[in-house]
Amino acid sequence: MRTFLALLLLVLAASPAEAQQRLRQPKQRLPETGFVTVPLKVTSIPVVTVKVNGTELRLGVDTGCQGAGLLTPKALEKAGLEVEMTLPTMGNTGRSEMDYARVDTLEMAGGTWSDFHIAVLPLEGTDLDGLVGAEVLFAQPFYMDLADKAMVLGKIPDVSGAREVSCYSRGGHVNLNLEIDGRKVPMLIDSGASLSYVTAMKYRGKVAFRGYSPVATVRGVSLQKLEVCLPETISLGGIPLRGVTLHRSPDHNILGNDFLRAHPIAVDRASRRLWLFEPIRLTPATSPAR
Repeated sequence: MRTFLALLLLVLAASPAEAQQRLRQPKQRLPETGFVTVPLKVTSIPVVTVKVNGTELRLGVDTGCQGAGLLTPKALEKAGLEVEMTLPTMGNTGRSEMDYARVDTLEMAGGTWSDFHIAVLPLEGTDLDGLVGAEVLFAQPFYMDLADKAMVLGKIPDVSGAREVSCYSRGGHVNLNLEIDGRKVPMLIDSGASLSYVTAMKYRGKVAFRGYSPVATVRGVSLQKLEVCLPETISLGGIPLRGVTLHRSPDHNILGNDFLRAHPIAVDRASRRLWLFEPIRLTPATSPAR
């Protein structure tokens, strides 16, 4: 089963700035080394084991999830949390409302994120307890290597052999401009999607029909037509990009885990810098030095 767990939320209260201020953002505390190396279990998306208010939970690592992330109602009950407030939202499925709970501590691989709000939402079609979102992942320098099943928060490995490209942030996410047949296409880096997608508006070239596939989203599971795009060239920063197959999507332009498996990435969101690496092994000898 393909999995697509991107959650794009925008608070739309009568006073948006005031509503955003009501949502507490995580306060981060890393060990003396300044970084943590987080082991990942990689299935359709990367998964990490954390403790929320002392309760062990399994969360998907979703760079496409806005805010600190989300917990399912079952996970909320398991951790002894309650909904603290409800705010109007606008996302992929239209205008609605979103419940939020307040987390005292989230512990992950020796780091702690405290005193923040997290969305509450069922995750249909998956046994995950929730998702870790962009405001936890990108609040500090970030590195992910899905081939090595590791993520580093707080430091970036030696970038001397990496390719640097510019990136930008919208809503806390990280985006970059991919070149498809010479045309620039803004793409969201989304570890919550097992595959990469591009819309018909951004790519009008040849496609190949591959049948129908079940797709799990935060709202449920549905069958979607599977079409593979057949561009002549895909490049990033003027250099051909390998290991990525683009699929037609009705409304998403994203680089998913096929991209992240082929290219470990490091991101410094604050300085809008992103590096692409060749796959490496994060052994003690090659632990982050930056």
